Amino acid sequence: MSFPDRNVSRRSFLTGLSVVGAAAVFPVAAQATPVLRQAPDSGAGLIRNPEFGNGIMAGVPRTDGATLWTRIGAPGGGGSLGSASAGGSLGPGSLGSGALGSAGAAGGELAVIVSTREDLSAPVLAERVQVREDADGTVHFDATGLAPGETYYYQFRGDGGESPVGRFRTLRPADSNEPVRIGWFTCQGFEEGYYAAHRHLAEEDLDFVVCLGDYVYEFTMPGVRGFDLNAFPQGLDSMRDKYRRYRSDADLRLMHSRHAFLPIWDDHEFRNNYSKDGWTFPVISPIDGAIGFQQKKQWAWQAWFEHMPVPRFADDPLRTYRSLRVGRTVELFAPDTRQYRDRQACGDSLDHIVCADADAPGRTMLGAPQKRWLLDGMTGSDATWKVVANANMMMGMVVADNGTRAYMDTWDGYGAERAEILSTAAQSVGNMVLVTGDDHDGWAGELWDTGFAPGTSSGEQVNAPGTARAGVEFVVPSVTSTNTGDGGYTVGGSSGDPVGAARAEEINRRDHNPHIKHADMVSHGYGLLDVDAGEARFSFRTVDKLNPNADVVTSKSFRTPAGQAVLESD
Repeated sequence: MSFPDRNVSRRSFLTGLSVVGAAAVFPVAAQATPVLRQAPDSGAGLIRNPEFGNGIMAGVPRTDGATLWTRIGAPGGGGSLGSASAGGSLGPGSLGSGALGSAGAAGGELAVIVSTREDLSAPVLAERVQVREDADGTVHFDATGLAPGETYYYQFRGDGGESPVGRFRTLRPADSNEPVRIGWFTCQGFEEGYYAAHRHLAEEDLDFVVCLGDYVYEFTMPGVRGFDLNAFPQGLDSMRDKYRRYRSDADLRLMHSRHAFLPIWDDHEFRNNYSKDGWTFPVISPIDGAIGFQQKKQWAWQAWFEHMPVPRFADDPLRTYRSLRVGRTVELFAPDTRQYRDRQACGDSLDHIVCADADAPGRTMLGAPQKRWLLDGMTGSDATWKVVANANMMMGMVVADNGTRAYMDTWDGYGAERAEILSTAAQSVGNMVLVTGDDHDGWAGELWDTGFAPGTSSGEQVNAPGTARAGVEFVVPSVTSTNTGDGGYTVGGSSGDPVGAARAEEINRRDHNPHIKHADMVSHGYGLLDVDAGEARFSFRTVDKLNPNADVVTSKSFRTPAGQAVLESD
């Protein structure tokens, strides 16, 4: 499988500008968007009447640009049964792969316009980009040569069709001491709720947004938007179809059009709790076995790269881990905790268990090269705050008096490597903040060098108490995916009152884990991280997933002063 670095035909607009001059007047369309009449935006080769139903995105921002993305084709894809969508989203679609339409299938070029002005006048970039029909009609354009810390607007155009206008902010310059604000979301099962959270996230004033994994789900959980007939996709096109389906939501598309975006990969983009060696739960094993794990994993990665606004590393085309430097204030590290991990300990039981192998030396979640990249990067960084976008919970989670840990798929199942990372951070990394996804519930806690604070229950499972603080961790609740309070898990011996049982379990978890300072196993929403030279603040934003028009409230917020790995409740 080939992964070209880019699919851009670089036709500079500078020649056109020199001919027309800086005072050129650009005709304005009915929606007040100028329609350029220069070489990149007219003439042969532009796709006629393109549809931009999958939206637009600006990904992996840099000080000098970002990767701009779109897809030619109608919104939606996949079959669904059940109730119709609301909140600006499509209703049940037809069973199938989601056609590109004649324009996308035929290939061709689009123009892309980038400007510092919302009306797109006086563009700083106006170029042609190739639509790749071998990549599901997607486009990836490397917008470069831009100024740091600036807001830019962009649009894709064909012959007789234009995308919405998008907006993104380049990263702040290297000498900037300005505050930084990052939005975070995770776990957004399409059928299980509406995306009002994304509508509110779109309105936040942010440097960029991070998805902490589980952007799409390979299975379907029946909910207010019915259920997806394309469950456990077995081929490349059905994997692509998941992204088309999720992008049919207008609120999700709105959020992407407003902010630069950094996605990280977890498991449901392919299969729940998989490791580098195989999947843990072969739901339909005869079919799975016939095609094979490695082939399907390759297709899942291909679909993700096609449908995410991320550049490729030329020397390692499947690598996703990277760092972003945002002035002097933040260096953000985005590791990949799925692609290189060993198989989960003790059979990856979904029951809470005591597992002797959980802390076995040599077990890895990151793999040796990536672990060295992370530790070297954090210890060598002179940014005030080292922020880690972390897919799986780092702090320990004891659930019973005998020291039983919650799940082996988190860092609780890779205890030796966790202790190595946190011990290094405690000794050599100042101001480390982890923001984590995957759990569906919301948590805030203090990280010690073993993952467990002094006084943590041990019992049969030895949970070695820490002796030094390493940082703090915030676990973002799911946007929509079923959490404990939704009745997705049986706790307290009864599921008759899931919210009541979840609230009781919150108390149980805090009693057994003194490092946990906040537990919310009921709410859904997203998170905001504000950092400056003096402190980091994290806010949990709660949004009702069952109401497409829901308001947003700040349910809880914390601050951690620079130089202190402690949480203080606001």
